[in-house]
Amino acid sequence: MSEDSGEITGGGEQRPSSAVPATTLEDDNLLSLMLCRLPAVPPSLLRASLVRKSWHSLISDPHFLRNFRAHHKKPPLLGFFSDNLGIIEFTTVLGPSDSIPAARFSLPLPVHPGCCVLRSHHGRVLVLNQVQRYFLVWDPVTGEQINVAFPPALDGKMVFILDGGVVCAATDKGHVHGACHSDPFRLVFLGVDSEHIIACVYSSETMAWGNLFSVMQPPYVLRISYNCPSTLLGNSICMLLIGEKTLILQFDWGRGNLALIDIPSDAHQFDASNSGMCHFMITPADDIGGLNFYFLSTFSIYVWKRVFNRVGIATWVLGNTIELGNLFSLKPTMRLSILGLDEDNNMILKLTDSVVSTVNLESMEFKTLSTELPFSFYFHPFKSFYTPGKCHAYTLQLKQKLS
Repeated sequence: MSEDSGEITGGGEQRPSSAVPATTLEDDNLLSLMLCRLPAVPPSLLRASLVRKSWHSLISDPHFLRNFRAHHKKPPLLGFFSDNLGIIEFTTVLGPSDSIPAARFSLPLPVHPGCCVLRSHHGRVLVLNQVQRYFLVWDPVTGEQINVAFPPALDGKMVFILDGGVVCAATDKGHVHGACHSDPFRLVFLGVDSEHIIACVYSSETMAWGNLFSVMQPPYVLRISYNCPSTLLGNSICMLLIGEKTLILQFDWGRGNLALIDIPSDAHQFDASNSGMCHFMITPADDIGGLNFYFLSTFSIYVWKRVFNRVGIATWVLGNTIELGNLFSLKPTMRLSILGLDEDNNMILKLTDSVVSTVNLESMEFKTLSTELPFSFYFHPFKSFYTPGKCHAYTLQLKQKLS
């Protein structure tokens, strides 16, 4: 019998030797692998960190948090930001036991009535103050706020900002968006003056704006589709211009190109106003530079793909049709609208005031999020990794719930 097997006592029982292997819960490597597989919703790690001090030390370690994010690859959808007359609100989509208090994701300083949320990407929120002519880049998890004034090239000019976005600029191998709290970012905006559509990019690394790009406004555009969310496609941002003729405005800041693109010709028979509800979405196609155009009509989504022929001329080809009635339990009286698209190709649909659902446009998997949204036409999905080390007040609140 080996030494590791222990020795037999007179009563026939085996007495363990001093060299007993550590249990799983005492082996940091095995424990780390196990805890990495917990759900990515905020309370998972927080609850585990309250089990024992050793677990709290492990979970608070930056190396573990990097492994946790790398394992999940994609941050969870935490909720939506909306604004109404300068009041910016957060609405959680997590269950009652996992919900994040709205006050946790609130701006501590007074918000000007002219402020509005433009977009949210990669764990940051972009807020526009049109009156005082600056952007606010806000990280709700850490509370960090950075004010960026309009480009100097716009000084003395009347400019109205149409849309924009803030994206992580990190290029580290294996980088996972959604925890980009200290990483550099790019701020992109689209705007109009009296004659031109303009675009520009700000870099947090150089703390400066780049070149100003412009294109003449088409005469037949009557208004901008504010209710239809813009889409980030790699190094491009796309939005809809609706009027006598509907166009896609695409700004590719990677190539320095600002262009107007026709939508599919057979998608023109729509009611652009339709009670202010959004029925359109632009997404990236599989190939580089390709676009998909989604049109929601009642309970069906029609999909066009923009393809190029041998000489580089682009055309739209109608592809498949998504029947939402096969995915959801829908009532004839429901009026659907598109709230947005997250970074993982999930289209977010508003079914009623109290029901929001997501549909993955690749796998067709759907998920219903029961949440009551505040009154607003604009909702911006917020995805981020939210861990105990970044939210001390929330930790105390959950401790009180669990005690």
